[in-house]
Amino acid sequence: MVISRLVLKLGLVRFATSLLVVLLANVLNRVLIVDLAVPAALVTFSFAFQHVMTPVGLVTGYFSDTRPIRGRHRSPYIWGGMLLSAAVMPFFPDWALALGAQPHSRPLLYQGMLLFSLFGIGTTASATAINALLVDRIPEQDRGGALTMVWILTLLGFIVGSSLAGVLFPVFDPDKIHQLFVVVTLVVMAVTLWGAWDIEPPNEAAPNHLHGQMQLWPTLKFLASNRQALAFFAFLGTSIFFLAIQTFLLTAYGGEVLALPVAQTSRFGVYTTYGILLGMVGVHLLIRARQPWANKIVLAASLVVGATAFGLLSLTSFTPDPTWGIYALCLLGLARGFYNVGLSHLTMSMAHPTFSGVFMGLWNLASGLALAAGEMTGGFLKDRLAYLSGSEAGAYGWVFLLEGVGLLACLLFLLPLSLEKYRPQLAMLVADKPVKPY
Repeated sequence: MVISRLVLKLGLVRFATSLLVVLLANVLNRVLIVDLAVPAALVTFSFAFQHVMTPVGLVTGYFSDTRPIRGRHRSPYIWGGMLLSAAVMPFFPDWALALGAQPHSRPLLYQGMLLFSLFGIGTTASATAINALLVDRIPEQDRGGALTMVWILTLLGFIVGSSLAGVLFPVFDPDKIHQLFVVVTLVVMAVTLWGAWDIEPPNEAAPNHLHGQMQLWPTLKFLASNRQALAFFAFLGTSIFFLAIQTFLLTAYGGEVLALPVAQTSRFGVYTTYGILLGMVGVHLLIRARQPWANKIVLAASLVVGATAFGLLSLTSFTPDPTWGIYALCLLGLARGFYNVGLSHLTMSMAHPTFSGVFMGLWNLASGLALAAGEMTGGFLKDRLAYLSGSEAGAYGWVFLLEGVGLLACLLFLLPLSLEKYRPQLAMLVADKPVKPY
């Protein structure tokens, strides 16, 4: 009962984060690229700075391992991260409208980089602490399922956020975009208050905690020299990179290629999320902690299904068809669902409570930098290919095709990965750990 309550409350915090992400990824980027005609490369470059700040996760993860605040290791970083993320949201509409009027203004570019950097610091700190808290307080055999449930609640936030944005902002209106950001931010603060309250007992209530027993450099040295850990992080980075290229292009693709209005392109996230939820719920029932081979099979299937979805998106770019475009989005969501479940179980199988904050910080670092690189690459490729080919639709088609081929190439990192080889090596490290006194 305690575990299910903890998972629910942490999931609510991630649900709240999703509401903020929807405003940026599904609304603001579409408004900038399509309605304000800001170059996609400039937009995706600015947006990517939220992920450039993910090294902060390694720092906050280490400090949450070793330096409790008022007896609590994780919850102060969850609270602080969410407050920072919400605090910067009201500044985004004014920045976007100003950038639309002066798209080549360097001060405005720097302002956007700052806003997204602060937002990224907040989301990274809170996400790292949430994942580490799951490792701390949930038995090993249940961690993968717990992270999957948190992910499901995160995705429900995308559905609710996309639907709310479609109702409050059906067409582009410079006056109403401020109202949208304020309303959603207030909702986020209310949900965060509900979810983050009383989620972690102080040390006195949990005397058997393992926080910080592994020093930073031995942990990093082990992960950097272990072939299985290197294969894991290489797979994590490359797969997220190719999945991220389309992040800020899909809604613009709906407007420029399929000629759909804001209200319909804002629902692209809903279509994708329905597929993700279907894939996650279905596959989660098939994976068990005692079946490590299932993780690799599910992840391999996600790469193949994702490549198929990108192939279909490419086809609908060269021969526009809104119906098949929506089918491709649902299929892409299904692939992401497979990917999320497989990755959550694989990640939790490789983490350990003695260095959970550092490991999750590295996890966020690798995934965040891959997201930033993918998002920046997407805008650059789209603009460059459109210039070379003279066709906006064709540019999207080639970008989507590249993503599909890249996902299939990620199999080269996944296939050599073996938990059976990793776990004995991890056990030896933990047995010889240099304990760090409080």
